[in-house]
Order: sequence, then C-alpha cells, then structure tokens
Amino acid sequence: MPPVVGIAWAIYGIVVAGLFVFSSGFTRYYQHKQESEAFATVVTVFALTLILATLALTPIDIFLVSSTVDGETGMKKKWADPDTIFWMTTTVQIVYYGCYGLIAFSSFFLIPFAYFYYEEDEGDDEALSRAQQRRQRAWGALKYTSFFIVICALLLLFGLFVKPSQRPPKLDLDWFEKLLTESNGEKSISFVVACLILLGMLVFIGYTAPGLSLLPMNMIKGRRRLEAENQDVDNRLAVNRERQRELQARYTGTSKAISARDQRELDNLDDEERILTRRLRTIQEDQSGLWQRLLKVIRPFEILIGFLLLALTWVVIASIFLTIVDKLTYSVCGKQCGYIISHPDLFNPVNVIFVKLAKYFPLDNVFMVLLIVYFFLATMSGVITLGVRFLWVALFRIRKGATMPQGLLFSTILLTLSLLALNYSLTAVVAPGYAHFGSQVYCNYTEGGQRDCTDHMDKIVPCDIYAPTEICTPTITSTLIDRIVVNTPFFGAIYYYSQWAFLVVFVLGFLVALFRRPRDNVDMESADVDAEQEDEEQRGLLDGRRRTTTTTMGASASGTSGNESNQGQQQQQQQQQYV
Repeated sequence: MPPVVGIAWAIYGIVVAGLFVFSSGFTRYYQHKQESEAFATVVTVFALTLILATLALTPIDIFLVSSTVDGETGMKKKWADPDTIFWMTTTVQIVYYGCYGLIAFSSFFLIPFAYFYYEEDEGDDEALSRAQQRRQRAWGALKYTSFFIVICALLLLFGLFVKPSQRPPKLDLDWFEKLLTESNGEKSISFVVACLILLGMLVFIGYTAPGLSLLPMNMIKGRRRLEAENQDVDNRLAVNRERQRELQARYTGTSKAISARDQRELDNLDDEERILTRRLRTIQEDQSGLWQRLLKVIRPFEILIGFLLLALTWVVIASIFLTIVDKLTYSVCGKQCGYIISHPDLFNPVNVIFVKLAKYFPLDNVFMVLLIVYFFLATMSGVITLGVRFLWVALFRIRKGATMPQGLLFSTILLTLSLLALNYSLTAVVAPGYAHFGSQVYCNYTEGGQRDCTDHMDKIVPCDIYAPTEICTPTITSTLIDRIVVNTPFFGAIYYYSQWAFLVVFVLGFLVALFRRPRDNVDMESADVDAEQEDEEQRGLLDGRRRTTTTTMGASASGTSGNESNQGQQQQQQQQQYV
C-alpha cells in the first residue's frame, strides 16, 4: 500500500480517539450525579463514539479517492493501479459496513437492553446474591429487548428479497451498473440502514432543523443579566408569599377546616417558594463568583462565534435549497433513481468551499469534521431545548448533571438516527459533488485514442457520473447512499422531500429563535431537580435516624423487664422528637 493510505488511517485513528474523549466528556457533563449507572454510561459513550466515527470516515474516504488522481494532468497516478484501488476501497467498505452493522446492533439491541436493564427493579429478596439479582434484571431486560431484535431480523430478511429497480431508460453507465449489483449481505445491511435513515429524517427535521438556528442565536443573545433575573425572582417570590398569606388568613381564628382545594394550592405555592428561594440563592452566589466575571470577559468572543455559526448555517441552508432545486430540474432520471444528479449545475457554496480547500489538504478534512460536529451540537441544542418527546408529551429533559440514564439513552438514539440522516444530507444535498468524487478531475480530451491534456488544460474537468470509471473513483459513502436510493426509489423520494420539510422547519425555528428572550442563568427545572435531591437526602437521613432509634428502643425493651413504664415514656419522647 502507498504511504498516503497509512497516513490517512493514522489520522483516522487519532480522530476516533479524540471523538471517544469528546463522547466521554459529553456523557459525564449531562449524566445525573446520583442516579448514574455504569452500564448505561458505557453504552452511551460507545454509541456516540461509533456514530461520530462513522461520519468521520467520510473525509478519509474522500481523501483516499482524491489522492489517486493527478490534478495537473487529469490522469491516475502511477501507484494507483486497479489492484491498489480495489484493496484500498474494499478496506474502506469493510470499515463502513462494520460501523453500520454495529450501529444497527446498538440501535436494536444494546441501547434498548441498557434502557430496560436500568428499569428492571433489583427486588428486595435478600436471599439472592448480587450476581443472581443482576441475572434476573438481565433476563427481564432481554424479554423486552426481544421485540426490537425481531424487528431487526424481519428487516434483514426483507432486505434479502427486495429486488432492485429496473434500470432507468436511455441510461447506460458503468457507474449505474455497479450500483445495481451487490451481494445479499450488502442488500440486507443496506435495507436496515435505509430504514434507520428514514427514522433519522424525523429526528433531523424535528431537532436538527430548529437546533441550527437555536445554537447560534443563543450564543448571540447570551443569558439574561443577573440583576434583572434577581429582580424577577424577587417579584415572583413576593407574589407567592402574598398569596400564601391570603389563603392562610381565610382560616385564621376560625374553626373552619381548610378545604382540599386550598390545601393543594398551598402545597403548590410552598413547593414554588422553595424552588424560587433556592434559585435566588444561586443567583446571589453567582453574582460574586469567578465564573461570571470570566463570562463577561469572553462574551465578545461568544458573540463573534455566534455570528460566524449563523453565517455558516445560512450557507448550508442555501446549499441545501439550491441542490434540491437542482435535483428537481436536472436529475438524471427523476423519481426513478431518487433524484440523483450527475454534478451540481447550480452554484453550491459549500461544495465550492470544499473543492477549493481540497487543494490545501487537510483543510478540507478539518472543515468536514467541524461541519459534522456542528450538526451534532445543533441536534443536541434542539434536544435540550425541546426535550425528549413523543408527540406533545415530554418524556425526559436533558440538563447538566441532572439527566437520568433513560434520558441519556434516549438522546443517544436520537443523535444516532439524526447523524445517519446527516450522512445522506452531506452526501446527496449539502456537498454532492465533493462527497461523490472529492477533488478528482479527469482529462476530457483524446487524441489518437490517448488522453492527453498537456496542451488543453481547459479540458481537465471535475469528475461526475459520466466520467470514465478507470480515472474517477467514487467514494464508498456516496456509493452506499446512491445504492439505497437507486435500488429502492421509494426511500430516495422520501429522503428528497424530507429536505424540503427540513427547510420549512428551519425557517419556523429561526423565527422563534429570533424573537425568543435570552436564557436564564439558573433554570427553574434545574433548581427543581436540585431541590428534590436535597429533599431526598434529608428524608433519607431522617429515615436512617428513625430506624436507629427504633432498633435501640427494641433492644432496651428486651433487655430490661423492670423498667417498662420508664422505657415507654422514653419511647414516646423519642417518637415525638423525630416525628
């Protein structure tokens, strides 16, 4: 193998190691401080690292195929013979299918199993050992996970019998011939991945689209001033206490019992007062803290980064819009092959940026990784803002240091599906030309049966699907995506129209983010979580003291029979003291 291949895989290993550190820190940042579980944490880190590593393989794939062509002559380099290219692309393909197989495994088995394993109660049977309790939990979790295993098995079997679509009329290309031929194993994995991408489009539309506007706008607007937030909480606390006095005054000096309705309202007001008081104390502590002074120093940089990300967002949105219009107008065969285009005819800013940066490797790869991470953070911003929902019902909230293991696992599966959908969008919509052939060019001039552009440099043009396959090598990621949309045009059509829905949701999300007030420094729900944790600790301490007192009283009663009356008085005093 040439040195360039070793360099590419070495870079990929370093990137994957960095993504593992990122995933570990991300999980550690959001997981619950008291309710975390080791197995759920390991599964979350593994799944996040896996999906990010799969997307990080795209720039390596593009770099390898781009390095096979000499940009000055438009011909293959001497080392890029057919055997070398075959083994190089086969290696990338094996890694891709391995990653996709592991993604399917984690989506249909590992993550559901970890979720149900945490939900299973260990039980109170002290006769069972710790290992036996774990086996019981594992067996219970496996029973529920079997439903997802059956679904995956059915999809794999169905993928074996899916017949590829007929070749579109008047189209005779070696490139299409290769897309329509694949082994049964590849067909099964491709069909499962296609179904996961289909689910991912829902997450991509519901979370990533609004997140692309929420993330930069939150950075630009920042957070509310602590002084204003302090005054707001003071006012709300005053209104709360005044309402409590009004309710209590109704029953002061009377023998009338408090009604159930007023009692519920008093309980709610008491809970709200406790949360507001804790929030006020936190704000006052933050006002004199070092972190707030540091935030004031870096605030200008945060605004600058926010504007840069907002500009990047609109460039990406413009690229998506221009490409889907391009697909609708200049597609090779329309709906019959998932609106594939030979090369972008309309100006695509992201595609142009990638092609320009390819001349200064590894800037194009760095930009690709940054773009993937930005989409990941945008999706996470949408998940944090909207919460993990089923229709209008909020299932879990993602909060710093207060996310339950179930919430982490749910957010992990959402991120996995969203980034799978991103794999399609990057390849087919955001930068289709670059994602298919990288920076490859070919000599489109023949003389005497030989290609030679020495005197015709203007004939060196970018590769597309009409280019000769002996010069232009498509990337593996584009081949996998195009194989799905060509063999199953149904998926291709849904993927295409999902991009229109993505744009509509983005515009609506941008309008909401534009008029949304700045975030609070101390979130009410976080304060509520902290208050509940404090109450649980106090209740646990109180229960422990009660159990200790009861045990002591019982031992004293059994040991002495002559002081029963004195012991009874002591018991009553102790019970009154702790109750």
